[in-house]
Amino acid sequence: MTVIDTVKKQIVLKRAAVVVAALCWPLCASAQPPYTLVDLGVVGPAGGPNHITNNDISVGSVQGSDGNDHAVIYFNQQTIDISKPGLGGANSLAYGNNPWSEVVGGANIANVDPNQEDFCGFQALGIATATASCRPFLWWDGRMITLPTLDNNHGNNGVAAAINDLGEVAGAAENTTPGCPTQNPTAYLNQYYQYKPVLWRNHAAEELATVGGDPVGAAVAINNHGEAVGTTGTCGAFNLTLGFYMNPLHAVLWEKDGTPIDLGSLGGNESSALGNGAKDINSFGRVVGFSSLSDNATVNAFLWTRESGKMKALVPIQGIANSMAIALNDRDEVVGSSINSTFTALTATIWKHGVPTDLNTLIPANSSLYLLFGCSINSRGQILGLATNLAGTEYHAYELIPVGE
Repeated sequence: MTVIDTVKKQIVLKRAAVVVAALCWPLCASAQPPYTLVDLGVVGPAGGPNHITNNDISVGSVQGSDGNDHAVIYFNQQTIDISKPGLGGANSLAYGNNPWSEVVGGANIANVDPNQEDFCGFQALGIATATASCRPFLWWDGRMITLPTLDNNHGNNGVAAAINDLGEVAGAAENTTPGCPTQNPTAYLNQYYQYKPVLWRNHAAEELATVGGDPVGAAVAINNHGEAVGTTGTCGAFNLTLGFYMNPLHAVLWEKDGTPIDLGSLGGNESSALGNGAKDINSFGRVVGFSSLSDNATVNAFLWTRESGKMKALVPIQGIANSMAIALNDRDEVVGSSINSTFTALTATIWKHGVPTDLNTLIPANSSLYLLFGCSINSRGQILGLATNLAGTEYHAYELIPVGE
């Protein structure tokens, strides 16, 4: 059963709730929904939105008519393709951007990967042309340049995941140490070399330490103080939540000087199939992500603060088993998804003061989209996310704009 099939089932189950909401609007304090919904268009089964800045510039990827993934910028409700000429290969995706229109991500180069790796996950997403090495890139003013990998740029692959306002970039890059001996493409275990969390400052790669001797890791977010967060773990199948071939064992905060802090867990241990991962950090050093509970079968979103020094669970919407936080802003508004026990039904969720709310109840009841994930939120409260049409046949990027913005 494909993801689209499970989404179709979810929409059928949820449609009754949408109808109830439609009947409720005339009776509910006569107030309009708190968000205006903007459909940013179809992204295809291999595309998706990733990040929105405080000045309302977003990035992501769209699967084009050629079947390839194209890195794009969303600006003023227009989709701008920045994939060409790229780095010489077929596919690219944009993960992060800053207010100065600098964009980072991963892109294929022309060379076929010598070990048949699929570092950026294009093959796992079903793209037939995903045979080349994938390199981290920085795009600005129409030009995409390659950022170096590890071992004096001899690593074959890497990806840049986030960039702050100062131009510091967080991501992951390969070295030349074979660290994933379980490579088995037929089982979606495509990683061969170790890869490490990396910061690029002035285009130079700085390797960050992993936790607990983990052979692989990735930094996925960085704030303007140079503090980064991400995940370290062991080699595994492609993890759609992380975008890496990893079993996520440790959620990590790296201080500006590179010192790693293991953020702990919500009770799960390293036997959990779900693991722990940090997804975002705000200007105040607060971190969100996901963590396994003590049953090692359930995962909750978390908020970690320096004041407490530990994770606080952000529970899912009532009646749903799992939750995952993907992003937060400087007002500690958190977005992500609530997920059913079989991980087949997704509901875009926002947490304010720790209280979860279904984002589908905060938009007009006659919406043509069903919201699956909140992927990014800026300090104005604008939300970028992933949705499907009501038929469950297409994935769309969307933006929610607070009424009055």
